[in-house]
Order: sequence, then C-alpha cells, then structure tokens
Amino acid sequence: YMGAGMEQNVMDLEGKRVLPVNFGPLRDADGNAWVTGPCGDTVEMWLQVVDGDIEDAAATSDGCEHSITASCMVASMVIGMPVAMAGGLSEQDVLSVLSDYPESSRHCVTLSLEVLRKALEDHALRIARRWQRTVAREPVPVLPDGVQHERRTLMVMSGKGGVGKSTVAVNLAVSLAREGLRVGLVDVDIHGPSIPTMLNLTKTTVYSGDGGIVPVVLEDLYGLEVMSLGFLLQNPDDPVVWRGPLKNSLIEQFLKDVQWGDLDYLVVDCPPGTGDEPLSVAQQLENKAEAVLVTTPQEVSTVDVARSINFARKLNLPILGIVENMSGFICQHCHHQTDIFRTGGGRMLAQRFGVPFLGAIPLDPAIGLAGDAGQPFVQRFNGSPISETYRTIARAVRSTRSELL
Repeated sequence: YMGAGMEQNVMDLEGKRVLPVNFGPLRDADGNAWVTGPCGDTVEMWLQVVDGDIEDAAATSDGCEHSITASCMVASMVIGMPVAMAGGLSEQDVLSVLSDYPESSRHCVTLSLEVLRKALEDHALRIARRWQRTVAREPVPVLPDGVQHERRTLMVMSGKGGVGKSTVAVNLAVSLAREGLRVGLVDVDIHGPSIPTMLNLTKTTVYSGDGGIVPVVLEDLYGLEVMSLGFLLQNPDDPVVWRGPLKNSLIEQFLKDVQWGDLDYLVVDCPPGTGDEPLSVAQQLENKAEAVLVTTPQEVSTVDVARSINFARKLNLPILGIVENMSGFICQHCHHQTDIFRTGGGRMLAQRFGVPFLGAIPLDPAIGLAGDAGQPFVQRFNGSPISETYRTIARAVRSTRSELL
C-alpha cells in the first residue's frame, strides 16, 4: 500500500492540495454511506462488489488532508477483499500503512472505518432488495360496486434532452411515494435509459410472470415499483439501434405488459422531443395520461417546451404544469444562490400558455452526487429546501384533477 505516498498525494512539495486517485464518487456503486463525525468532517465511501469481493472503492471527505488521507487509504485497503472480511479492518491495520500519521488525527481513521462498515451494511441491504419482487402493502380500499380503482399516469416530458427530465421524474415519483401513495416509475427513454443508474439498479435483472413482466420493488424507497429498458440491456453502454415500429412495440410492452398492480400513480419518464416515441407513449396510454413538462430557464429550452405544450394540446393531453429545472446555482460552501442562467423562463412560459407553474429546482452539485451514488436526492437529503420543493410539486400534482378523471 502507498502509506506516506498517499499523504504526499494530498499535499505535494509546493504545498498545493492534490487529491488521491480514489477520491470522489464511484459510479454504479453497490454500497454507499456517509457519516459526519464529532469533528464536523463528513466522510463518504462507495464500494463496487463483484462475486462477493470488493472490486473498487472510493471516498471523499470535506475535512483536512489527514481526513482525506485516512478515508482514501481505508478505501484502497479493502479493494480485493471479500466483503465478509472487509468489516474486520482495524484502526491499527490502517495506521500501520500510514507513515508518520499524527496522533491527534487518529479520530479520522476511526471515522473512516465507521463509514466503511455502514457502506458494507448498505451493500447488504441492496442485495436483499435486489431480489425482492413483492412488497407488503396496505390493502386497496374496497370500492362500491361498479367503481374501479383510479390510476393517474403522469408523462414527464421535455422539448429537448439535457434538461434534467429523468432527475425530475425520479424525485417526483419518490416524493409521491413518501406521501403514502402506491407509485410506479417506468423509463421509456429508449435511447438514454438513466433510471437504473439513478436508482443503482444497473445490475438488476427482471423476470416475466404469468401476468407479464414483474417490476423491481424498492422497499427502502417507500415501495416504489420500477421498470426500465436498461434492465434488458446486457451492457449499459449498448446503443439501441432500432427503427420506429420496434421502438413502439417495446413502449407498448412496457406500458401494458408490466404487473403494476393497483397503483395510485404511474410516472413515465418519456423520451425527449415531440417525435415518434412520445407520440407512441401518449397513444398507448389511450388519452388517460397527464403531462408534467420540464424546462431550464434559457430561451433555447423554453422554445422547445412551447412545442411540447402544443404537442400535448393537439393530443388532448391535460398539462398539470411546468417545472423549471437548473434555476440558479447553490454554492456548496456559502449556500448562496447565483443565477448562472437567467431565471423565470418556466414561470413566464406557464403564464404565456395559461398552465400551472409547479416549481423551480436550482442547480446543486449534491444532485449530481446523489444520482451517481444511485440515491434519489429527496431521499438522501430529505428536509433540504430542494427536497421540500419536490414535496410541494408532488402535492400540487395530487391536488390537480384533470377533466379526464
């Protein structure tokens, strides 16, 4: 192991801060945890596990160089270890490979080992949920004869890609689920299925039962049920090179042949634009869907969303409202909001077309970190201002009943 070399990675000969190679988030992690220690430092760790062995590990710390050194060293030491052995790593094991580590900073090693054990616990929970295909639910209320359970279907749409549509779809679905509702999330963005990454489900396999495809049920996300094209790809980097009829057939299968059960809401992460795929989604839902439109503040995005509004109206698709994403930037250090782009584009668009404005979500680096770690922002940072904005959006959606229902 690197020992003193790791320390030198943090602070080079010129006194500049140089981070270790395994400092930073690890995409597609199988275990993740973070802890804020008594000293105020927050350490986070990610683990990738293959066949019971830790194949890769990474860590971050917002503390001093000794905290960074300890956390990254712990992550380095467990690479190649069986999961069953990694939890036995001791403080003395770590200190033995850290040359001249100050006694006053030993608490950094203790904190790093605590985070490691929590990441291992998280991995165990994920293994348990990966094979979970059913979830105990409250019984569906008994309705009068002739009255059927209503399921509302929300098409989360955008006029162009790159506006954070999938991020909004995931966090809206989780926000609805934590209100005690039965929620499904289906990813029909054929050319860019990102839901598996955002929910750490890239290694998940789905199965077919007597009644169709069985969705993945995430008990730790309030029983959220999930289905994505990404579950069917052998390699997440494989492109989907299909012509229109094949794509439309897959969309039909995902919307009609999945055993969703008695959902209150089905959130559909639609392909961007106003072409064949979103048209197919709307047609397969047989005019029973409602639209939530996502835009960024810039004019280049709002112009495209204006097309989506007209697209929805031509299909008689009720529009529940507009969400303005990336509305200002929140600094991680001072928490001040800066308007990198102009703001208010979504609200002005809503006023122009006479549709509700559901809310504005600012840019926050933590949103990207949460997505890379496979955890919805509203779960990981529950109680934060952005999480509360999503809660407000979810409640606004609940209170809006379209004429079709």
